[in-house]
Amino acid sequence: MKNSFLKILSNTNFSRVWFSLILSLVSAYTLNFILIGKIFNNTQSSVAVAFFLFFYYLPTIILGPFVGVLIDNWNKRSIFAFSSLLQSLIVLSYALVKEKIWPLYAIVLFYSFCDELFYPSVGASLPSIVKKEQLPLANSLFLFTGQSAIVLGSFIGGLLLKFLGNSNFIFGIVSLLLLFSALISFSLPKEPFKSTKKIKIDLTDPLNISQTFDLPAFSHQLKEGYNFLRNEPKVLFPILLLAGLQILIGMALIIFPSLSSMLRIDFSDSSFLIIFPAILGAAIGTIIVQKRAKKIRKYIFILTGLYFSGVGIFILPILSFLFSKPIVFSLPILVGLGLAYIFMYVPLQTLIQEHTPFNIRGRVFGFLSTVVTLASAIPMLITTTLIDVFGVELILFILGGGILFLAVIAHSRYKAVLSINNNE
Repeated sequence: MKNSFLKILSNTNFSRVWFSLILSLVSAYTLNFILIGKIFNNTQSSVAVAFFLFFYYLPTIILGPFVGVLIDNWNKRSIFAFSSLLQSLIVLSYALVKEKIWPLYAIVLFYSFCDELFYPSVGASLPSIVKKEQLPLANSLFLFTGQSAIVLGSFIGGLLLKFLGNSNFIFGIVSLLLLFSALISFSLPKEPFKSTKKIKIDLTDPLNISQTFDLPAFSHQLKEGYNFLRNEPKVLFPILLLAGLQILIGMALIIFPSLSSMLRIDFSDSSFLIIFPAILGAAIGTIIVQKRAKKIRKYIFILTGLYFSGVGIFILPILSFLFSKPIVFSLPILVGLGLAYIFMYVPLQTLIQEHTPFNIRGRVFGFLSTVVTLASAIPMLITTTLIDVFGVELILFILGGGILFLAVIAHSRYKAVLSINNNE
């Protein structure tokens, strides 16, 4: 594991993309932490915060179906660099609005538009810059980057607010981080990130959209991506499962306070007693997947992860009924849930990368990003209401049972989809 980690880090193209991603994600979550706090402090309204999140997700709804075509037609190195550069300028505009709230919604909208191109481009680039056998480790590192950035961004945001106070200084710091991300991206070579398509753009008459932008070619590429996904279950099924995983993560974040109460622990202790065991399980899962990836087929990992997560989620509320201190008996289950997540995420992401042709990869990962982002928004809209009506215990029972049912269906009907050859 150590040698594999050092080997992939010695790949300068991977290291630069990874570091650029770290700076981008930490910047985004630091900003979100600060802005959500600013909006709530000024309005004392959760609706105002919900509006902020709505505008953050809105670009996915607008650009979602088309972003993959753009990624396939533009050099991904340029997407990394110019997205970060634009965001570094957009962040500075936060300082201009002072205590006003409504301008923040427009600014976060433009900021999020840049993210719509950046993150799918990263996933689409991985198979071009790392070897096939390194994809599981690369995906594990990127997954940990995404999850850790949430914690690190919130932590940094809190520290900056505590010691700097004035958020305008913070916006300047975040802008510098994004500028550094852009400079790292500009240092990447062009060849591994080149576009596979080229839609012609004619600027002689910019008001004539059909002449300026080759709409027939754009439409053809859009249909090409749709037809590939529709006829390629080896790619579509993993994408749908990843969307399901994102729904689980979103629900976990929403029910976190209720889960702490169900396990009879103080919310202030929940980060250590709930999150830490899950992270420990994820670390163990990463080591297992990396060491056994060549010996155990991917569908075995995926189905094992489904069964583990279904059983674990189903048992958690039972423990709250049986024991006065259910957290003691829940710790192994929380470790198992973290392990199960890695067992599913890494092989699914690797399957998508291995079975997507180079010339269509941007459209596939654009679709993946859209589905996953929309899946993140679903829990925000429905979970709180369901918990208020039915209680967290019943929701966990239904959720665990549903995952077990999905595991049985996947085992019986989709085993052939997930196992393409002896290595999968």
